[in-house]
Amino acid sequence: MSTPLHTIFSWFEAGDFPTEAQFKETFSSFYHKECPIPIEGIEGFEELFKLFASAEAFKEHLEDPKAHSEYLALLNASNLAATDVNSWKSKLGISNVATVDGSGQLGNAYTKIQVDSFVDALKNADKDLILELGNIKKILLSNDLSLDELQEIVDYIKENKEQIDLLKEALASNISDDKINLTGSYSNWGAATHQNQFNDVVYNKIKSIEDAASPEKNKYEERIRGDSRIQHNLDTLSFVIDAYDTVTMFTVPLKVRRIDSNTIEVLFDSVPPNIIQLTIKKI
Repeated sequence: MSTPLHTIFSWFEAGDFPTEAQFKETFSSFYHKECPIPIEGIEGFEELFKLFASAEAFKEHLEDPKAHSEYLALLNASNLAATDVNSWKSKLGISNVATVDGSGQLGNAYTKIQVDSFVDALKNADKDLILELGNIKKILLSNDLSLDELQEIVDYIKENKEQIDLLKEALASNISDDKINLTGSYSNWGAATHQNQFNDVVYNKIKSIEDAASPEKNKYEERIRGDSRIQHNLDTLSFVIDAYDTVTMFTVPLKVRRIDSNTIEVLFDSVPPNIIQLTIKKI
């Protein structure tokens, strides 16, 4: 029931006496706050309602993995073209990003663990190189006959590039140096036929040069191929020991037992595949 406002106003003009029916008609023409307004009572609501999606349609849209795929990138980026990918890389500043080893595939960059290992090896090599350079300087200032041995080593490096290239290939392929045959004959270097034997000869010559330059004994170096008993003659039980694979350049874990102040026993968990360089430094 609804009575127009102008009719209701006419019942309540000055001097009027509204009847009971008119009062009822008046209040029945409005919605009380306790009474809900029916949908059909809202003008234009049905047309407005049609502009909104149903709950079912909205839920289906939320669960559609390809919703707006023509405008937005999917979670798995499957709808991105190559130009889109390059645009994202350029915007994010990662156009030249590298990949790393993982999931059984070889990448084009070393992992952090690998880089740290290489850096540590280079640091140790730099320290040893500085010591060696210092020793060589001392020798060059003297008339030491060990210069002949040093020149012999230099001549070998210059004359045997092919053999050095084989060693580079071995480093790249993780081949142990006892599998590499010498390509030439080096009778003046002893009876060496394999690279590992020849390495020992060269190492001993370099060590003899170093010993001649450093009469004070505070470290001992030796190359071994497995469990060994070593006479270092440093006259101490306090020392640090470094061990690394001369081919892979990785540090090798080992156990050390002190026999006496001049002798130790070195044990490996497994037989190393290559020559192990040991350096024992007196503390």
